[in-house]
This record gives sequence, structure tokens and C-alpha cells, in this order.
Amino acid sequence: MLTEKNHMFSEEMILKLLKEAIGVQKGEVVLLQFWGKETDRELLHRFSNQVAALGASPMEFQHDRSNYSKLFKNMKEGCFSDNYYKIFEAVDIVIDICMYRPVMPAPDFPKENMEMYRSFMGKLFQTFIQKKKLVQLRIPTMENAMESGLSYEVYEKMMIKAYDIDYLSLKKKCEDFIEGIGKGTEVTIYSGEQKKLTMLLEERNWEIDAGDGDLPCGEVSIAPVEEKTDGEIFFESLYYEDINTGERKKIENITIAVKEGRMLTSNSEEFNEYLGSLPMNGNVICEFGIGMNEGVDQITGYELLDEKMLGTFHIAIGNNTMFGGKNDAPLHQDFVGTGRVFIDNKQVI
Repeated sequence: MLTEKNHMFSEEMILKLLKEAIGVQKGEVVLLQFWGKETDRELLHRFSNQVAALGASPMEFQHDRSNYSKLFKNMKEGCFSDNYYKIFEAVDIVIDICMYRPVMPAPDFPKENMEMYRSFMGKLFQTFIQKKKLVQLRIPTMENAMESGLSYEVYEKMMIKAYDIDYLSLKKKCEDFIEGIGKGTEVTIYSGEQKKLTMLLEERNWEIDAGDGDLPCGEVSIAPVEEKTDGEIFFESLYYEDINTGERKKIENITIAVKEGRMLTSNSEEFNEYLGSLPMNGNVICEFGIGMNEGVDQITGYELLDEKMLGTFHIAIGNNTMFGGKNDAPLHQDFVGTGRVFIDNKQVI
């Protein structure tokens, strides 16, 4: 559901996202993956036009759920061989334009061919993760709003504010932050009245998300040394996703105990059940991050925006192998909070 009032997707805003946030350069080949229906392709073409306006080469690639249900129904083994993926060798940047959740098939998808679909999507991801940039851009549609757990009106308003920022200023702010902390090796988080959590960074490197990952963007993050986080941490409101049902849940005034890099227990029976349901290595502290996007001004439980909010920190459990860590797990769950944060005794929040 795109609206005329949605000024963020004017030609000017699309160009701003491509040029300032993502940093598309003249001569690059930009693959625009459109996760949406045939009737919405006009937005894809508008992105292509602005890629061309920057002197880059647009390639359009549509993922239509309805079409995939038909395509895979009659598909035989051998379709999409390794040779197929070579057509993307020239691509420099991949941009996912998401009208709905990527990869998720339609309800009528033929279950007997689900393994072929997973293989197809998995090989695409492995191909694209090697490119210069892989960026995912969510459009404020009704379906995306439903997945966020927010009403469409609230979702659209928050997304517009989060997108409509000064990207050059954001990048500089992130770079200045990392330069300012230098080779800091210890993070200390004070939350609640007397809760303290420490994590060691050692030789791990900071990552900047100012247009190189999810959009809306705006965070700096790092993979702490997995077995060297200890203490307690308090969240006034903690949001998490049930790994079995996908349902978003909220717990208030929770304190979580961490020992040798693992979340072990809390003062909430509900959350303890959640911890007990996690797969192997799912309770390992895998990430520490700080929000930098001044366009996000409230925590709502929608992780994509919450973790970008200026003045917040977030820690995550699960997989961090894609950004400098060594914990391999089948999930990644962020928890966003507020408090005082120090790096080597220098206060950063």
C-alpha cells in the first residue's frame, strides 16, 4: 500500500537513498531484487530509473510469491543448476526492495518442492553475500506493518521519520564514535538501579550500519568475545520473538543473569521458559550495538527500528559468524535497552 503522501518514495528520496545511504557509484552494476507483486512493479522501475541517473547499471529481478507457487509446482530436479548463478557475476551491489517479507513463500506453495525452493534461495544468498554490498530496504506496506506488530498508521509514520534523515551526517557520527573509542576492549553496561554487565571485545572490530545493511539504518555494533560477558542486565521493557510461533512478546522489569557469555536465568518464569527452548548455542551473547538514528524516537518492540534508536544499546544472542564472531547458531535475537554504557571507563551513553 503506497500512498501519495508517502513523500519518502518521491524520485528525490529514492535518489537520496541510493546516493547517500547506499552509496551507488557510477559504473557499478546494481541488482534490484523486488519482493512484491506484478501490480507493484512501477516502484521497481522508479528505482531503476534513479540507479541509471547515477550512471550505474540497473538489473531488475522480481520475486513474486504467486508466480513461485506456479513455477515450483512443475519444477524438475536440475532446474537452477550452478550455471544459473553465474549470471550474477558482474553484480556489485544487491538491493532488496521488500513489499513483504523476503523468501517466505505463499500459503499455497507446493510443499513437496519446498526443499528445491530452500536450495534456490540459499544459493542466491550465498551468491549475493559475496558482493560489495547487500542491502535490504523495507517499504511501508500493510503487510510489512502487520509483521511489525504495529498499526499501519504508526508503522508508516515511524518508517518515514527513520528514513528521512541526513545520511552523510549519520555516517560521520558513526565514524567519529568508533574513532573516539579507539581500541577500547571492555564494555560496561549499568542498567536499572544496581545492575552491571561487562563484556570483553579484545581484537574484535566494530561494524557501521549507515546504509550497508538494513534500511532504515543507523547503528554501530561489534561481536564481543563470546565466553567473556558476565553480570546482570535490566530491561524496563523487553521484547522478544517466540522461536516456535513467531509471536512477539513483552516482559516488563526483567533482570537477566549472564555468566561466561551465556544468558542463564532471569526473574521471569516466562523468559526462563524461552531460554530453555533455545537451540544449541542460542543463549550465547553474540553482539553489542548502539543506536545512532535520530529519526527513531520510541521503542515499540519492532526490532528493525528499536535497535537503531539514538541513545539506546542492544545486546543479542545467537549467531554472529557473519560479523566477526565464532558462535554458530540458527537464530539471532536482539534485546534493546537503555542505561549508562562505558567503554574502557569512557561514558558513551
